[in-house]
Amino acid sequence: MAPSNVSYQKVSLKYGIFVGIAHVLFFLLMRVLGFSNAIELSFISGIFLVIGICVALANFKKAKGGMINYFQGLAIGATVGVVSSTILALFLVLYVTTIDTAYLANLQASALFPESISVLALFALTIVYGSWPGFWLAFIAMQWFKKPQHTMSNDKV
Repeated sequence: MAPSNVSYQKVSLKYGIFVGIAHVLFFLLMRVLGFSNAIELSFISGIFLVIGICVALANFKKAKGGMINYFQGLAIGATVGVVSSTILALFLVLYVTTIDTAYLANLQASALFPESISVLALFALTIVYGSWPGFWLAFIAMQWFKKPQHTMSNDKV
């Protein structure tokens, strides 16, 4: 199979959007179920980032005929992290300024955020909290995906 012209930017943007939507939906589900004040539970959504990065790497590798450049893999993970966390950050800014203004006070009371956190700081911290893990998760996942014989599907490459 000849490598296609799929770029790592397109793949990482696509899966970053998917993961960002999953983060927002998980946040809304937590609110509906009454767990929105349990800030610690929001870190469970990191599972979406792990899945999104692994699927993005697998699809990019498959589109490239079974070969993936190590640095492209790292870039995919970092970009998925930045895009998904930016979507969540934009949603949170909208949420705390229009829907539930008391939520910011709950974050301030949490030990996970500074007492004087502002909306701008919430925006920036959300992006940072998603970007660095994206890079590190890609670094870990690339230990598997960098080898030609390792794939996530049963397809022979």
